[in-house]
Amino acid sequence: MTKRGRTEELTLVFALEDPTDSAEMTLGADKVKFQPRTGSITPLDALNLLIGRMQALDIETTFTEGRKTVSTAALQKRVETKGTWGHLETADLSFQYGVAGSYDHCFVSIREKVANAAGDWGTWTTPFVVLDGFVEAWAADVEYNHWQNAKDPIEYESAGRDFSHLSMKSNGLPPPLEQMEIDTSRNPGRWVLRSGYVEAVGALMWLSELFWDRVGRDHRHRLTSANWLNASEVAPGVVRIEVEGRRFIAEDTAEVQDRLRALLYK
Repeated sequence: MTKRGRTEELTLVFALEDPTDSAEMTLGADKVKFQPRTGSITPLDALNLLIGRMQALDIETTFTEGRKTVSTAALQKRVETKGTWGHLETADLSFQYGVAGSYDHCFVSIREKVANAAGDWGTWTTPFVVLDGFVEAWAADVEYNHWQNAKDPIEYESAGRDFSHLSMKSNGLPPPLEQMEIDTSRNPGRWVLRSGYVEAVGALMWLSELFWDRVGRDHRHRLTSANWLNASEVAPGVVRIEVEGRRFIAEDTAEVQDRLRALLYK
C-alpha cells in the first residue's frame, strides 16, 4: 500500500435501534415524554473494536486526556460504567462516537493527526461492516473535508484564508442571531445529514444494503455501468467502491465527485 502524505479520516455510520421505553422530563410546568434512541453499535462495542484494531495494527493504545494518560483497561471500565464516550485521542489518532438522534443514525470516526498513522482503512472497516445496523463508511482528506464544509467566516479569518470569492447566505436564524455564513451547498466535498444516513462522497467508500434502502434500491444497479469505479463485495451485502488512482484533496476532482454524488444520491 502506498503511504499517504496527508492526514485522512474514516467515518462509519450505523442505524439506531428502534425506540422502546419512554422517558419523562420536566420543561417549566410541563412534563414531556420522549423516547431515547441508542445506536445499533453501542459506545462500549465501538471502543472495543477500535482498540482491537489498534492492537492488531500494533498501534499504541494509551489514550490521552489533556496532559493525562489513560490506560485501555481504565477507559473500558469507565465507558462500561457510564455507557458513553464522545472524543478520545492517542498520540497519532483521534476518535469520536456520536448519536444524531434527529437524523436516525449514529457514527464512529477515526482521524489521523499524523499522515498515514492509521494505515490501511480497509483493516479498520473489517470488524464494523459485518455488524447489523452498518449503513456506510467513507475516507476523506482531513483538510479538504474541513474547508469544504466550514461555514463560519471567522474560521477563514483566523486561518488567514480569503473567502471573498465564496458565496454567502443567511444562517436562517431570527434577529439578533442571524448572520451571514459561507454557502457550502454546492461544494463537491460537502456532507449533509440525512434521515438514516449521511450524504457524502469519498474516493473510497463502503456501502451496505441498509444504505441502498435509504437512498433508493435502483441506485445499487447503477454501479454495474460505472466503469470508472472499482466495486467489490467485501462482506455479505457490503460493497466497497473506489475511484482508482484518485484522492479527493482539491476541487480539480470536482467533476468526479459530482458524478459520484449523482450516482449515489440523485
